[in-house]
Amino acid sequence: MKYDYIIGGAGLAGLTLAWQMIENKLLDNKQLLLIDADKKESNDRTWSFWSEPKMWITQLPIRNSWDAAIVKGQDFDLSQSLSPYRYYNIRGIDYYQFIINKLNMHPQVTLIQDVIKSEDETKKCVKTEETIFYYESYFFKSYFFPDELMLMTEGAKNFIWQHFYGWKIRTNEELFNPNEITYMDMQIPEVQGGLSFAYILPNTKNEALVEYTLFSADLWKKADYEKALKDYIHQNLGLSQYEIMEEEFNKIPMTTEIFAKRNKSIIPIGTLAGTVKPSTGYSFVRNFNHVQQIINALKHKTDNFELKSSKRFKFYDEVLLNVLITEKSSGHKVFGNLYKNNKLPILLKFLNEDTNLWEEIKIMNTVPKWSFIKAVAEELTS
Repeated sequence: MKYDYIIGGAGLAGLTLAWQMIENKLLDNKQLLLIDADKKESNDRTWSFWSEPKMWITQLPIRNSWDAAIVKGQDFDLSQSLSPYRYYNIRGIDYYQFIINKLNMHPQVTLIQDVIKSEDETKKCVKTEETIFYYESYFFKSYFFPDELMLMTEGAKNFIWQHFYGWKIRTNEELFNPNEITYMDMQIPEVQGGLSFAYILPNTKNEALVEYTLFSADLWKKADYEKALKDYIHQNLGLSQYEIMEEEFNKIPMTTEIFAKRNKSIIPIGTLAGTVKPSTGYSFVRNFNHVQQIINALKHKTDNFELKSSKRFKFYDEVLLNVLITEKSSGHKVFGNLYKNNKLPILLKFLNEDTNLWEEIKIMNTVPKWSFIKAVAEELTS
């Protein structure tokens, strides 16, 4: 059977695109096929993001949200309001079920569990382990083949991983403040050529997701993540007795490079298209915005699906990654200076790429100047 559209991968990007196609009535007379190797029946990840209150967010299966945050460094411990933002959390399984339930209500959408082996733009087909599927208009691709990811990471400029390991834990004592997250706790051992921190998302006074996060080029063995997380919980939180309810273990590629370019009718989405913010690893809002661009292009038949990006903010990201990777300054010093000398809402606005040039100059004046001047010079001449 030939479909009008095929989406390869039912992760954040693929599911969001399928959902928005339905919401915008783009499938009224068309057929969509969504292919993924997984059944999406487990909670394999958590998405977090900050935003001002918006209508589309109210539709999401938000697990929790907060309006205050703690940031800690070696010589500071700050608690701040996030206003006008809130920090949101969505469990992977909740998002999968939320959208899959919507897709199952529409006969124009077919979901199958299969492994994609290749795609062919010339023949407009996708080959899986079971069969070959053809499409009329576009194939939206959100997955990596293992060899593709290796080539992409080796050739990417200023590439590092965001890699993390976390536990959702339950304690006997009331340790957590359910109204306030720990956005970044840098009171932990530093990692060379990057940044290390922990964060805490509390659900109740005795239940929270505690995560150990690193930005670095080198991945760790799982036992090393487990030890680091145990040490943090014991030494920093003062906990020796707790119940582990869930585990989260993942890695995200961080670079200003675009992993895949459009190949005529094959359209990259998600991480492939550059929706991961290179300096933070956050992608939820950027992904939604890219999906809206795609929806508008399909509506108006403009055929322009490339993620809109700011050259100015891309350059900022390149400079920051340069500083961290080349160890011109330590991650703890860079981010410590930022959080000690700026209010958290203005930094979140900056990371959203919503600040003006004057606001950005004031923020830049708080980082280690010579480290960044050297990185700027290198990036301008590379």
